[in-house]
Amino acid sequence: MKVKVRIAPSPTGFLHIGTAQSALYNWLFAHKNGGEFHLRIEDTDKERSTKEYEQSILDALEWLGLKWDGKVVRQSENTAKYREVLEQLLSEGKVFYCHHTKDELEAERQAQEGEKVPPQHVCNHKDSEKGTTPGGIIRLAVTRDADSTVSFEDEIRGHIEFKTSLLGDFSIAKSLDEPLYNFAVVVDDADMEITHVIRGEDHISNTPKQILIYEALGLAVPKFAHLPLILGSDKSKLSKRHGNTAAIGYKKDYLPEAVINFLGTLSHTFSKEIMTKKEMIEEFEFSKVHKSGAVFDVKKLNWINSQWVKNLDPAIFWKIMNVIPGFSLSDDDTTLITERLERLSDAQEFSYFWKEPEYDKELLKWKKADLDKSIETLTEVKKIIDDFDFEKGKDGLRKVLDEFSVKVGDKGLVYWPFRVALTGREKSPDPVDIAFVLGKEKTLERVEKAARLSS
Repeated sequence: MKVKVRIAPSPTGFLHIGTAQSALYNWLFAHKNGGEFHLRIEDTDKERSTKEYEQSILDALEWLGLKWDGKVVRQSENTAKYREVLEQLLSEGKVFYCHHTKDELEAERQAQEGEKVPPQHVCNHKDSEKGTTPGGIIRLAVTRDADSTVSFEDEIRGHIEFKTSLLGDFSIAKSLDEPLYNFAVVVDDADMEITHVIRGEDHISNTPKQILIYEALGLAVPKFAHLPLILGSDKSKLSKRHGNTAAIGYKKDYLPEAVINFLGTLSHTFSKEIMTKKEMIEEFEFSKVHKSGAVFDVKKLNWINSQWVKNLDPAIFWKIMNVIPGFSLSDDDTTLITERLERLSDAQEFSYFWKEPEYDKELLKWKKADLDKSIETLTEVKKIIDDFDFEKGKDGLRKVLDEFSVKVGDKGLVYWPFRVALTGREKSPDPVDIAFVLGKEKTLERVEKAARLSS
């Protein structure tokens, strides 16, 4: 049987970074096994679902390079099928109408809470005339035998078992035209011939209910694999209070390859830290997926991104950076940025390459000297540059400046004001490298401008 997997986000918000990881693992498993990766939009929540959010989900998956097979499936287009299956189950007596009021159900829940037993509703309408009378919530009739269980072999976690006596007669639809999550998912997965359901561990509690629905319909049950959750710094489930959770929100700072690399290695053991999608496909195994949650480490993401940026084709980097007003660097010179860049947006810190820096007089002052001495030394540096033939190259200028540093007796006194004069910043690439990007004329202009700050 051909492997078929799916990712099924709801268009009630942006694609969550955790869902993006689930999509990646589904995609890797499908490609590892010559299968298909499908996208289903679970848009039955009419009040909260929007086309804008749906499009943002498609955009995020495409940005990450997780292209799905076939057309996009939408739950809202399958309502006739849900009704047909519900009517079938009602006619077979496998589901029934529950006419208990919200107040009655709430009173029952509170009583169970007081007795410290799992909340469940065992409905006395299923064996009465009320159970076949239209109206009210539709529930699945669940076996109450003390020894009755529902179990499955999780591809990641092994054997998992639930007592059906603890599930109660759970609801599967508000009405014939309003299916609930667990029911709709089963019908959809069966229609799409999904062989493996790969999703977050927060869905483990839904699995026994879905298996019982499969059995009621006489359908083959797919295999299940429940992934660990992504956690925030406090080890709780990653949420907005921990920072950005929308996958597309990482687009301005990170390369898609880096985000995929980070999400892939976050909860799966691979042979190395920097992995391409092709390499991850080759190594992906359920046995290598972690069982416990992993903390979303932004520092690790930044480092992974820096490795990808370093190896980025200069032409591609130029295309990415071209959105920055005034950006202008040759392909050869982009390495001065890519070697130091962790996040794409940090490229703004290197704006001195393409626009005039602003100066802080106090920043020009070397920590072991006063401002006057720093300016005096910078003036001498200007003379050295003015006399130097740039055709002799970076090493030649560096040698002359180093010799002057020995004469002054303090290398920092020479290079610190020079760096600040060229960049307006205390951190930058080697000022000699910057000078050769700017050219002799521009370098002299900036040094002279900075030297005038003493007046």
